[in-house]
Amino acid sequence: MRTGLFLLSMVCWLSCAKEYSYEGSGNTAIPINPLNNSGRAVFSFPGAPNTCTTATVNGSYVQNKQLSIAETVDLLVDVTAIGQYTISTDTLNGISFTGSGFFTATGKQVVSLLGSGVPERADNILYTPAATGINGCTFQVSFINAEPIATYVLESGSGTPSPCIATVMGNYYEGGLLTTTNHVIISVYVALVGNYTIATDIVNGMRFYSTGTFTKTGVQQVILAGKGTPRYAGSFTLIPSIVGPHPLGGQSCGFYIPVF
Repeated sequence: MRTGLFLLSMVCWLSCAKEYSYEGSGNTAIPINPLNNSGRAVFSFPGAPNTCTTATVNGSYVQNKQLSIAETVDLLVDVTAIGQYTISTDTLNGISFTGSGFFTATGKQVVSLLGSGVPERADNILYTPAATGINGCTFQVSFINAEPIATYVLESGSGTPSPCIATVMGNYYEGGLLTTTNHVIISVYVALVGNYTIATDIVNGMRFYSTGTFTKTGVQQVILAGKGTPRYAGSFTLIPSIVGPHPLGGQSCGFYIPVF
């Protein structure tokens, strides 16, 4: 009789224990991420460390004009583990981009980064969105001059790239910091007066840039100031371009910098 009561008690205990365990597991509402238990998403930037794949810059970026919610960048990411994410850039030219949220699925998807700040100058700026421990890619934002904006073209000859009508000033040495003597004088034709900006990308550690206001029409000269430090000796092609709206044709040309 006692043996029967003992067995009946054990069956009851096991049944109650199973029921308690089931109810306890039902209280877990947050799914466990099998790939990343830290709670942070794991993802990459297609195109990194070079140009971001299919980055779309939205809105209007004007010198000295506060950015609004319309100024965003849509960025492609490839998620391999769901979780929380924060993506941000450094602050360049007074502007930064950031976005955060929670990836609920893996695979390629688009996130939106919101821009904030006030652009300090008209220029082409490269931004590198990144996350903790994740290498970023780059996208370019063109900040244009405030109105009135000049209408003009860069004069050039025939060739690939079209050679600027230009005079290279100063001497260029490997490892030598550029000074005010290092500049390039180019020819432009102005059809409508107003504000302008002309800039090159960074090539071999060097960049040339000019911004100002055209007060008369016709052919005139623009001085592009050189900045940076040449990294290597050789002959390097730099391509100054109109930053912002421009007519078809005459947007850019090329000149060569010999580095010794």
